[in-house]
Amino acid sequence: SSGINAEYGGIGCDTCQSVMALMQKEISANEKQLEALLDEVCTTLPVDQQECDTTVNSIFETFVSILETYKPEELCQMVGLCSSRMEELMKGVGPVQFGQVGQTGPAQPDDTNKLGTDDSCQNGPAFWCASEENAALCQAEDFCKKNAAPLVF
Repeated sequence: SSGINAEYGGIGCDTCQSVMALMQKEISANEKQLEALLDEVCTTLPVDQQECDTTVNSIFETFVSILETYKPEELCQMVGLCSSRMEELMKGVGPVQFGQVGQTGPAQPDDTNKLGTDDSCQNGPAFWCASEENAALCQAEDFCKKNAAPLVF
């Protein structure tokens, strides 16, 4: 794969974010001057002037829109110089088979404490928000009112 390495040429995530923030600031402050400079690019090339101007302006507008839409960290994730939080969390995670030793501890020898078979708060939001009584029992009233969909009560 020819993607950019996370430490490409010694430029790390922090440096990339600083550069992106500077680019956002400068493009915002100097957009008209940059457009004029880019318009001159086409005059130096042996191509159709109108088509070149249209293409270059379209690319510039898209670039400005991207810079205005995303945070520096997100921009650096896009170019591969910063890893996303999810990538960090997934590093080192290999194939997982359900029930393998060490995954969640050894399986219970009997069925009495399996998730979903008893009426306990350990069964999570499906149990908590099934009724007002369950929500109160599990101290999850606020959670159920804000997050549970569909609400049973």
